Amino acid sequence: MKRTLSLRCGFSLFFLAFGFLASAQSETDFGTWSSIQVNKSISDCYAFLRAEHRSFQNVSSTEAWFIATGGGYKFAPWINADLSYEFWKLPSAGNTALHKGVLCVTGTLRRDNLAVILREKYELAFNASSKALSHTSRTRLRTQYSFQQAPVTPYLMYEYFVCAGTGWQRSLHYMGAEIRIAPHNMIDIFYMYHLYDSSPSVKSCNLLGIGYYLSF
Repeated sequence: MKRTLSLRCGFSLFFLAFGFLASAQSETDFGTWSSIQVNKSISDCYAFLRAEHRSFQNVSSTEAWFIATGGGYKFAPWINADLSYEFWKLPSAGNTALHKGVLCVTGTLRRDNLAVILREKYELAFNASSKALSHTSRTRLRTQYSFQQAPVTPYLMYEYFVCAGTGWQRSLHYMGAEIRIAPHNMIDIFYMYHLYDSSPSVKSCNLLGIGYYLSF
């Protein structure tokens, strides 16, 4: 009963926070994020391949798409790290191409069916048009609850971006659920409030997302 009340309170506060943020912005947009990812595990090592498409301007245009591939190692049940390469195409920014090298370290704290997951990510990006390098650090905090009798894992997640030289860049506020549809297949459905700095005003975007994961 206490866990149920805690989850309900958490979801209520999450929606209230979103409503406050949305009402505070002068410009908003709506878009979608859709992705597919394949994961392969061999003992404590793992590899992945991911493709993602992002729309904006009320789903009328492509903001960005990217392909990522990488691998990592589970040092312990509660910590893992991985390296990856990402190729990005940004039609929303003059069809700019980005090449990214990404390092992630993820720690997980579990108690019964509840888990808190902290991920630290560093990105080194090369802009093929301007020949410029940029450095971005990202911190993501996720809380999730796994039901024993149902293949659904609801979660709340928050992530913020800090770019070297400019400071805070943007933040992502998620509410979603992972749904296992088969032993090796899962879908992730979420709503996300994207708050970002776009001079001279701060803008925001409401997003719906869906991801498909195949693991073997």
